[in-house]
Amino acid sequence: MEIEQPKIDDNLYSRQIATYGAEAMGKLVKLRVLLVGLQGVGIETAKNLVLAGPKSVHIVDNNKVQMRDLGSNFFSQESHVGKSTRAESSVSQLKELNPLVDVQAITSELGPQLYSQYDVVAFTDFYNREKLIEADTYLRENSKGFIYTGNLGLYGFAFVDFGKEHIVFDTDGVNPRNSIVVNITNDAEAIVTTHEDKRHGFSDGDTVTFREVEGMSEINGQKYKIKDVKQHSFVLEGCNSTEFKAYTGQGIVEQVKVPTPFEFKSFEKSLQEPFAPGKNEIDLLDWEKFGVPEQLHLILNGVLEFASQNNQTLPRLHNQQDAQKLVEIVNKINSENKAASKVTVESFSKGFIENVALFANTNLSPIASFWGGIVAQEIIKFTGKYTPLRQWLHHEIFEALPENAAELKNNVPKGSRYDDYISIYGEEFVDKLQRQKSFMIGAGALGCEYLKMFSLMGLSTKGEGKLTVTDDDQIEVSNLNRQFLFRRDNVGKSKSECAANAVKTKMNPDFNVHAKTLRVCPETEEQFNDHFWNGLDFVVNAVDNVKARLFVDGRCVWFQKALFEAGTLGTQCNAQVIIPKCTQSYGDSVDPPEEGIPLCTLKNFPNQIEHCIQYSRDKFEEYLVDGPNECIKYIQDQKRYIQETSAEYSNKPGIFRAKLETVKKLSKAYLGGRIEDLIELGRNLWAENFHNQIASLLNAYPVDAKTSEGAPFWSGPKRAPQILDFDSSDEQCLLFVQSFANILAHVFGIPQCSDAKTVQEIVSKIEIPKFVPKKIQIKVDEKDKTEEKSEDDDQIISNLLEELQNLKISQKGQLNPIEFEKDDPTNWHIEFVSSMANLRARNYKIKEVSPFQVKIIAGKIIPALATTTAMVVGALGMEIIKYLLGKPVSQMRNSFMNLALPLFLFSEPLPPIESKDKDYDEVLMGPVKAIPPNFTTWDKITVVGPMTLQQFIDHIKEKYNVDSSIISSGKTCMYNSYSSDSSEKLSWDVSKIITESTGQQVPDYKLFLEIEVCGEIDGIDATMPTIKYAYKGL
Repeated sequence: MEIEQPKIDDNLYSRQIATYGAEAMGKLVKLRVLLVGLQGVGIETAKNLVLAGPKSVHIVDNNKVQMRDLGSNFFSQESHVGKSTRAESSVSQLKELNPLVDVQAITSELGPQLYSQYDVVAFTDFYNREKLIEADTYLRENSKGFIYTGNLGLYGFAFVDFGKEHIVFDTDGVNPRNSIVVNITNDAEAIVTTHEDKRHGFSDGDTVTFREVEGMSEINGQKYKIKDVKQHSFVLEGCNSTEFKAYTGQGIVEQVKVPTPFEFKSFEKSLQEPFAPGKNEIDLLDWEKFGVPEQLHLILNGVLEFASQNNQTLPRLHNQQDAQKLVEIVNKINSENKAASKVTVESFSKGFIENVALFANTNLSPIASFWGGIVAQEIIKFTGKYTPLRQWLHHEIFEALPENAAELKNNVPKGSRYDDYISIYGEEFVDKLQRQKSFMIGAGALGCEYLKMFSLMGLSTKGEGKLTVTDDDQIEVSNLNRQFLFRRDNVGKSKSECAANAVKTKMNPDFNVHAKTLRVCPETEEQFNDHFWNGLDFVVNAVDNVKARLFVDGRCVWFQKALFEAGTLGTQCNAQVIIPKCTQSYGDSVDPPEEGIPLCTLKNFPNQIEHCIQYSRDKFEEYLVDGPNECIKYIQDQKRYIQETSAEYSNKPGIFRAKLETVKKLSKAYLGGRIEDLIELGRNLWAENFHNQIASLLNAYPVDAKTSEGAPFWSGPKRAPQILDFDSSDEQCLLFVQSFANILAHVFGIPQCSDAKTVQEIVSKIEIPKFVPKKIQIKVDEKDKTEEKSEDDDQIISNLLEELQNLKISQKGQLNPIEFEKDDPTNWHIEFVSSMANLRARNYKIKEVSPFQVKIIAGKIIPALATTTAMVVGALGMEIIKYLLGKPVSQMRNSFMNLALPLFLFSEPLPPIESKDKDYDEVLMGPVKAIPPNFTTWDKITVVGPMTLQQFIDHIKEKYNVDSSIISSGKTCMYNSYSSDSSEKLSWDVSKIITESTGQQVPDYKLFLEIEVCGEIDGIDATMPTIKYAYKGL
C-alpha cells in the first residue's frame, strides 16, 4: 500500500519553496522535532520552525512562567506568570502560526523512550551535561539529529551533531549553473569551450552533465568532474573523447548537484575536541575576535561543570562569588587540557568569564532572535538541504555591555518584564529605551520581527516614547509563512495596522506603536514632514526594494538621523548600521542593477526558460493589460482615441499597426458579448504565436541558414525553433486559449467558462486561415536599431483607421481593467503566463517547467525565510542598543550572513566617502575642487534666508569664493549664468522663483529648501554639498 504524501500548500509556502525547492519541502513536511526549553532562544526557534512547516513540533518546558520571561518569550503573558508552564503558555499561539503543523506541549520525562519518536531533538538553555550526553549518544546511534543551543547574557552558542555520516544533497542552495557549448575537443581529456557572451560560473571540482550536443552525442547525459577551469573553458577529468564522433554544434552543459557526506563528532567528544572532522578551527563570526571562539568554548565547559556541581543551576545574577568560582573552574579546565593536548588558550580576554557568569541568567530578545534564526535553520538542514554547522558556533557581544557593567548601580531586578534588561543595563538606560521616538518603514517579514523585538525590549513604552510604523501593503496568504504577527483572518487587511494591533494586544500593552498606511515617498511629505523627521531618535528600514531604501536613506541623511538597514534573500541577509557623519550611508554603496535580457533574445532567440517566461509576462501585459486598456479608451471616446493615437504613433508604423489591430479585434469581441468570441480570439492568438511567427522566422532563416561568414546561423545561443500544431487534447494548448478568454471575459464583464471540455468543443469548430509567410525585417542583433516592419504596414494602417472610425460601439455595463496578480488562484493569470511560457519553450526545445516555477519567476517572487529574517533583525537589535549606549562606531558591526553555507561576516561600518580635490575628473574632464575640503554626503551648507537670488549668489561667493554657474532646486533651474533669462530673476526672493516655476507655494511644513550649486573657483570647477536653505529664517 502506498503511503500518502503530505500535501504542500504552494500558496502559503511559495516564498519558502522558492528557496528550498520541492524536494527539501517534501522532506520537511515529514520532519518530527522535539524542542526542549522555551526561554528566549527556545521560543524563537519554535516560532521559526512552526512557520517552516515540519510535520510536528513538540515542546518541553515545565518551568513556571516568571515575569522576566516576558522580556524574551513573546507568547507568555502576565496572566501566565506563576500559573502556567512556559510550554503551556506558548502552545496555543504556536498552533495558530501554522495549523498544518502538529504542535503539542509534552510533559514526558526526558530520555530515549521520548527521543525515539522524533527525527531531531534540540535542547535550548539546558545545562545538565549528563542528560545532554545521554541524548546525543542515543540519537547518534539511531541516525537522528541532536542540536544544542543557549544564551548566557550577551554570549550565545550552538552545536550540531547529525551523526557519523550525514548526506547533504545541496550544499549551498544555488541553482545549478548552465552554459551554452560552442566546442568540445577529441582529446585524451576533452576540453569544453562555452559561449563568450558570459562566464560559465563553474569551479574546479564541479560535476557537470551535457544535453543536446550534436555530433559528439556520446557525451549527452554523462557526468564528469571538471578541472583547469577558465572563464570560457574547462577540462573533463578522465573523459577520453578521442573515439567519440566530432562535435558539430549546439549543446548545454549544466552543473550537477552531487550528494556530499559529512561526518560529525559526538557531543561528549567535541566538548574536549571542538574541531569538526576535517577542520582545525571553530567558525569565526567576527575576524577582529580571532581566538575568541576557543575561549568561549572553554567557558561553556566551565558553565556545564559549574551546573554539575550546583544542582544544575547557573551562576547567580550579579553574584561575584559565583563568578569567581566559574573563573577557577575554567582556568582548571584550561590547565588540564594543556596537559592532555586538548583545546586550550594562552589566556582569557579581560572580564570574559565574569561577563558570562554575572549575566548568565538573563535573556535579551535581540540575542534570542539571532540564535533562534540560526538554530531553526540547522534543524531544517536535517532534511539534507544546505551545509550544517560543523559543529560549534560561539559568539559574544560584550562590546554591547555598558561601561563598568559589573559596577553598575540601579540594576537590581524589580519584578518587571524588563528585569533582564535592567540587570544588564540599569534602570536609567531602560528608561531611555522606553522614551525613544522612532520610525519604521515596512511591516512585512522584517517589520513583524522588529515590532516583536521592540515590544519585548520595552522600546517606546513610557512618556513621550513612540514608534510610528507605516506600510501601504495588504496581507496575502503567502505572507503568513514568515510574517508571524498575521493570521488567516487578517488576509486583505493592512499590514501595519494588523501588526501594531497584534503586538499591543498580545505582547506588550504599554508599547506605544502608531500605524500608518502610507508609502514613504515624495507624495507623502506632508504627512512625514520636517517636524516629524526632526522629532525622531532613529529610523529602521524594513522594506524590500532599493527605491524605497534610497528614499528613506536620503531623508535620514538630510535630517541627520541614524538608520538601521536590513535586507534578506532566501538564506542570505545583510545588515547595515548608518550613523550620521560616522559611517557611509546606504546610497554610498548600492548594488549594480540586475542584468536584463536583450530584446532580440526575448523576441526571436530564447535559449533558457527564463527568456520564455519573461516573454510570456510581456505578452500578458500586451494582450491582457495594455490591449484592453486601449480598447476601453476607444470604446469610451472613439474620435479622441483615433486622433491621439495617430498623432503619437504615426512615425512608428509597426507599433501603430499592432495597436489598431488589437483594438479592432477586442472591440468586435466586446460587441459580440459572448465567451465564444473570446475563445476564438485566443485560438487565433495561439496560431499567431506558436505557428505563424515561428514559420516566418524559419522562412527568413531556415534551419540550414548560414551567416555572412559562412558559419551556421542557428548556433551558440541561437536555437533553431520548431513550428507547433494546435492539439485541443494537449493541456498547455487548451489552457492558453481558456485562460486568455476568461481573463478577457472578466475585463469585458462577460460570463467566464471554467469547463475545459466546453472550451475544447468550441475550439474544435474554429477554422484558422492558412498561414502565408510575408517578407519581414527581423533583428538578429541587439545593436541593430532598425524597427521590425512588414512591407505593407502603411496600407493596412489606413484600412484599420477607416474601419475603426466607422465601427458603431458604445459602453455597456462595467469594464474591469486588470493588473497582473500572481497570488490569486482564481484569476487565470498564472495559467496564461505558464501555458504561454511552456508552449514557447516547446517551440525552442527548451525544458518546460511547472506553473509554480513560472509563478516564482514571472511574479519576481523574492525567496524569503523566517529564519533569516529573525537572525538579521536580532543582529541589528543589538546594534541599536549599542547606538543608544553611545558606543563608538569601532564597536558597531555591519554583517553579511548566509545560513545555507553557513557563513557569518561581521565588520566595522565603513567611514563616509569624502569628496576630495582632483587633478582630473573623468566626468567634468578637468580639475575639480571640493568646497569645503573632504566633505561627505552627511555634510550640508546651511544658508539662512530670506534672500534674493543675487544675495544668495553673493553669499556663496563671499563665504566660499565660488562663482555660481547653475543653481537648482529639485527640477527647478533657478539660475544659469550662461542664459540671459536668469538676470531678471536676480532681484526675486529665492522661494518666489521656485513658486513661479512650479506653480505651487512652498508648503508651510517645509523648513528648508534643498539647493544645489554648480560653480567655479579661480576658473576650476567646484563641487559642493547640498545647501539647506532656511527660506523663512531660523
